[in-house]
Amino acid sequence: MLPIELKDPAGFGNEFLRLTLLQGFQSLTKRDLELLIFVLLERDGAIDRSESNFTVAGKLRVTPAKVKALRRDGYARWRALVPEEHDAALQRIVATVLTEANLRAGAKHVSERARKEGFLAVRIEHPDDQQQFEQAILDVGALPVYERNRDVVAVRFDTLLTIAERWGYLQKDPAVIAAELKKLAPTSEEVADLLKKDITKLRWQDARNALNSLGAKAIASTAEGALKGLLKIVFPFIPG
Repeated sequence: MLPIELKDPAGFGNEFLRLTLLQGFQSLTKRDLELLIFVLLERDGAIDRSESNFTVAGKLRVTPAKVKALRRDGYARWRALVPEEHDAALQRIVATVLTEANLRAGAKHVSERARKEGFLAVRIEHPDDQQQFEQAILDVGALPVYERNRDVVAVRFDTLLTIAERWGYLQKDPAVIAAELKKLAPTSEEVADLLKKDITKLRWQDARNALNSLGAKAIASTAEGALKGLLKIVFPFIPG
């Protein structure tokens, strides 16, 4: 059994007592109490929200499937206990799932054909985070795609680009984007064409098209280093 240590034991206890008394003593069912305790553990940080279901299962001595159910039902029942602005939530989710290790793991669950079409496999184990990420995809007019594993969402690079634009994450100065692309792919045809243009007349759409084309190529060729650099341009808050 892996250890669980509360970061704020007093805060955890006070909140648990407040909520159980607020509902009326003995009015909460056993399931309600289990969900409440679990959500409070994640809110405290004793269980990291980014931890895999397998890791959390080891801490709680249950199966990964039960952890997934706790996460799904816990936030459906007690979401108000973990208030988070949608923008902040999306930043946290994107920064967690678009890591090299996670993308490498997700790539095992998407077909070669999907990669050739520019689909990036994103693995999200936390059901609540997955729902929020899928909603972001829907909000920009795209659809989440599933292939071999329901925990893995296949999303096109241009959809990620649109999400970054929609939430204001992306630097939209075409000259800045062109300079960053030049560092990543100085010999690419897209960047060469971009740099031929008069920098004072460079349009955002030109930079966007080059960025999207390079992203699709990096996914299709499984060029992890290039993809990491491109994702860092699109989502500057990604660590590393």
